Amino acid sequence: MAKYDYDVVVIGGGAAGLTSSGICASFGARTALIEKHRLGGDCTWTGCVPSKSLLHIAKQVEQARHAEKLGLKFTNVEIDFKQVMDSVRATRQAVYEEADAPELMQERGVAILKGSASFIDQHTIEIRDSDTTSKMTFRSAIITAGGSALKLPIPGLREAGFLTNETLFELEKQPQHLVILGSGPIGVEMAQAFRLLGSRVTVIALDEKILLRDEPACAEMVHKRLVEQGIEFHLGETIHSAEKHDETYQLSVGPLAGANRTIESDAVLVAVGRTPNLAGLALENAGVKHERPGIPVDRGCRTNVRHIFAAGDITTWLKFTHVAENMAKTAAINAITHLPLYRYENKVVPWVTFTDPESAHVGQTAAELQAANVKFDTIELPYHKIDRAVTEQAGEGLVIVHATPSGKILGAHAVGLQAGEIIDEYAIAMKNGLKLSKISDTIHAYPTLLLGARRAADQYYVRLQKRWMANLVRRLFGYRGEIPSYVGTREVL
Repeated sequence: MAKYDYDVVVIGGGAAGLTSSGICASFGARTALIEKHRLGGDCTWTGCVPSKSLLHIAKQVEQARHAEKLGLKFTNVEIDFKQVMDSVRATRQAVYEEADAPELMQERGVAILKGSASFIDQHTIEIRDSDTTSKMTFRSAIITAGGSALKLPIPGLREAGFLTNETLFELEKQPQHLVILGSGPIGVEMAQAFRLLGSRVTVIALDEKILLRDEPACAEMVHKRLVEQGIEFHLGETIHSAEKHDETYQLSVGPLAGANRTIESDAVLVAVGRTPNLAGLALENAGVKHERPGIPVDRGCRTNVRHIFAAGDITTWLKFTHVAENMAKTAAINAITHLPLYRYENKVVPWVTFTDPESAHVGQTAAELQAANVKFDTIELPYHKIDRAVTEQAGEGLVIVHATPSGKILGAHAVGLQAGEIIDEYAIAMKNGLKLSKISDTIHAYPTLLLGARRAADQYYVRLQKRWMANLVRRLFGYRGEIPSYVGTREVL
């Protein structure tokens, strides 16, 4: 057997890299993790952690502003934007120190190497850091180099400068008017956060609706709340060009056919997606096939080169931290065993947009099921029938479940307080083949929001009961009561 410097080399220290390198080391593989910047990646430094921290602070401000209706009186809610951003940055630093710091990974048996990695051949990596260059050989490699914010070639905008998620959380001065290009999860989350903190916010997007991948009823409820909070939307439009005079942007805005007006702002956030970090890897030297959307892999996270794997945002699959971690586990176990033991999850993948209300889903939407000619039934449970939501003053929301007549769950969707937690229960059920009857038959603690998942599943039993069944039982046992009018209807109980 050929001798290599390392059994496994992992390129990129984000969520996928940290997970895969830790697993490899735990099985006794001599493992190196190469990172050119700092461990933690997008999720810790520029994505999930700082964005959810900022949203949390913004929601506290909103609650304080409306506390009087609960009998609580605050005088003036004052916002120190610099302190807010300091708090966000302190939170991500705490997460880094708790979970991502190099010392922690070294204690787990992972060698941390700083620098940019590029392939020399199928078993050799070159690492460049400042003025030093080194080479190492490896038996297997896992590419987890992640992705970056997509930058659009809008005339004048690159020269004028703009924000992405990579620079947004370094702001020290609050924008008076923030224009956001993009109406996906990042766009609408940051729109709400900055609006609640006091900025004027305008969202511009070519899509005619926000959150296109969500069930329309859920996306519409989020849209309604954002509009009520004062966020301005220009959907079906884009920024055609930009100029900056002193500190003011002049943005030419309109439909694709052409700009028809000018919008002024003092900050522009581009949130239109992500692109894989392929540059500099020299994948061609290792014979690894790659495309503009990323590196194609099979369900075992293997590239076209048998001993080289890839996971996370660098691949063509979904760009989520939880997906990256699932792929990283798959890649690591398959790499160290040299067997296709694991396959990454490509069907039961929950999505959550962490606005207030949250919008979450797993599985298929009604439109997708209809397009596939699948026979299904839809159950809807309003949040005002979940007692915990009512006690939290959050009775506006909806749980939607699409299922086969036998109760097999095809898709679950929710909008409302902590909708993502409800969807996680349905994800577990779908992954393990549990039908609605199993959720309904499981005791849930009262009063919890997850009881809403059970209450929605209860409706499956309600719909099974037909009037003829009730009539048969009534006659068979001589019962004298009247059968309620809701029996045999689609009324939600």
